[in-house]
Amino acid sequence: MFVNVPAVQSCYLQHSAAAFFARWDCVIMETEKTVSILQTKEFSTMRKKAAALLLALVLCIGAAGTLPAAAAGSSSVSSTTSSRSGTPIQLTDEHLKLTVPTGLYAFTQNTDPSDPSLAKAGITNWIRQKQDMQQQNEILLICAPNSAYTIYLRKKDTSSTQKYYNMKDMSGTAVQSLMSELNKPESSVNGSDSIKSSSKRVTGAAGLPYVYVEMNGTLDNKKVQEAAYLTIANGRSYTLGTYREIGALTAPQHASLKALADSLQVTQYLPKQQESGGSAFSALFLAGPLLFLAALVAVLYIVGRVSRTHEKRRKAVMLERITDYRRRQEEKEAAARERGIPLAGPEVLVENTTKCVKKALQRFSRVDLLLNRKGTWIFLLIAAALCLFIATKDSSTLVRIFAILGAVFCVIYILRIPHKVFQAEDGTYRKMKTRKVRYQFRAEDFRVTGVSSGVYPYVQIAKVYETSRYFYLYLGANHVCLVNKHDFTKGTADDLRAILQKQCSNFKPHRKHRNK
Repeated sequence: MFVNVPAVQSCYLQHSAAAFFARWDCVIMETEKTVSILQTKEFSTMRKKAAALLLALVLCIGAAGTLPAAAAGSSSVSSTTSSRSGTPIQLTDEHLKLTVPTGLYAFTQNTDPSDPSLAKAGITNWIRQKQDMQQQNEILLICAPNSAYTIYLRKKDTSSTQKYYNMKDMSGTAVQSLMSELNKPESSVNGSDSIKSSSKRVTGAAGLPYVYVEMNGTLDNKKVQEAAYLTIANGRSYTLGTYREIGALTAPQHASLKALADSLQVTQYLPKQQESGGSAFSALFLAGPLLFLAALVAVLYIVGRVSRTHEKRRKAVMLERITDYRRRQEEKEAAARERGIPLAGPEVLVENTTKCVKKALQRFSRVDLLLNRKGTWIFLLIAAALCLFIATKDSSTLVRIFAILGAVFCVIYILRIPHKVFQAEDGTYRKMKTRKVRYQFRAEDFRVTGVSSGVYPYVQIAKVYETSRYFYLYLGANHVCLVNKHDFTKGTADDLRAILQKQCSNFKPHRKHRNK
C-alpha cells in the first residue's frame, strides 16, 4: 500500500455530485458571508468617491467581526506496514485514522509526482489531479488499480459544522432534517437529467456515526450512481464517497467504501471553543471618529500600494512578451533580407467584420460589469448588505442613518457602472465615420481596421471573455475589441476560439465550451 494523492474527478462529479454536495453544503452550512477581494483595477477607478465609499467600508469593518473564517490546509499523513487487512493511515492534522483495504492505492495532496504507484493507479496527469483535489477539499483519495474506481475523503469547515461540532452529539431532529433535505429529487430544466437520493443514519464498526446517502439517476442520458458516508467531527464535516458513471456501483466499490467507513476513527475529540461575547461589536462604534480616520488612512495607503505594485507587474510582463514578439518579427525580416526577397505577410486564418451599434455596446457594458468588474459589484453588494445589517442592529440613530446611506450609495454605484462604460465606448464610435471594425486573425497577431487601427500581438491581450454572441478582447483597461460571432467572412467562431485558447492564457470560454 502506498500513501500519496492526486484527485481524480469524473464528469459525473463535476455535474451531478457537485450539485448534490452543493445541496449538502446548503444544509450543513449557514450562509457564509465572505470578505470581498480588493481588486486593484476597480479600486483605482473608485478613488474619486473615496470619502463616500470609505464610510461604507468603515461600517463594514464594524460588522466584519461576525463573519466566520474558512479553514484550509493539507493534513500530515503517516502509515505503518501493510497487513492482510490493509494499510493503517493516520491523518494527524485531522485527528483521524483509517485502514485502506489491501490492493488499493491511497494518495494525498503531498504526493511525489515521481511515485510509481501513480501509474499503477491509472493517474497520468498529476498536476491537474492535484488542482482538482485542492478545489474539492479532498484530503485523501483511494484508487483501485488502473482507476477502476476511486473513493475520496473530503472535508469542510463552516459555521454550521462548528455549531454542530460532532455528529455523535447531534439531536435526532437535526439529523432527520438533514436526511430529508438530502432525499429531495433533482432534475434539470430540460428534463434529461434526473437524480434521486435516499439516506439513512448508520454507525461504522469503529463507532463513528454517519448519514449514508445513495444517489441514482441519469446524467447526459447515462445511468449514474453515487454513494457516500457523511459525518461531522471536531467542527468539520467529512465525506467518504464513490461513484460510477455508467450503471450501478460494483460490489468491490460498495465493499471498499464500507470497509473504509468502518475503519475511520477520530483519534482525539477536541473541546469546542466558546464564542466571545457581543460586546466587541458595540465597542467598535464607541471609537467611531478615530476608527473612521484610521480606516481612511489605511485604505488609501493599501489601495495606492496595491495599485502601483499590480500596475508595475502587469507592465513588466507585458513589456517582456511584446519584446519577445518583436524580436521574432525582426528575425523573420532579417532572414528575408538575407535571401533577397520581401517578407511575405502572414496568412489570415480568421476574418470578421463587426458593426458596433449602440445595442451591442449596451450589451457589452452589462457583460463588462458582470465578468470584468466582478470584484467591484460583489464587494459593493456585500458592503450594502453589511450596512443594512448594521442599520437593523444598532440603536444609534446617527449610525443607522449613515449605514442606510452607505447601502444606497453602494447600490447606486453598481447601477451606474454600465451606463458610464456605455457612454465612454459610444463616444469613441460617434467620432468615427463608420462603426464597422474589421479583424484579421493570424498565427501570432491580429490586425484591426477601423477604431484603434493597428496590429496587435496576442501576448498584448490582457484577457478574453466569450458570451453566447460575442468575443470580448481586452487589450487594456479601456481598450476592448468586440467580435460578433455571426459576422465572420472567413473561418468560424470555433476557429477563433481555438486560436484564442491557444494564444491567450486568460481566455474565459462560454459555459457551453468549457469542458470541450
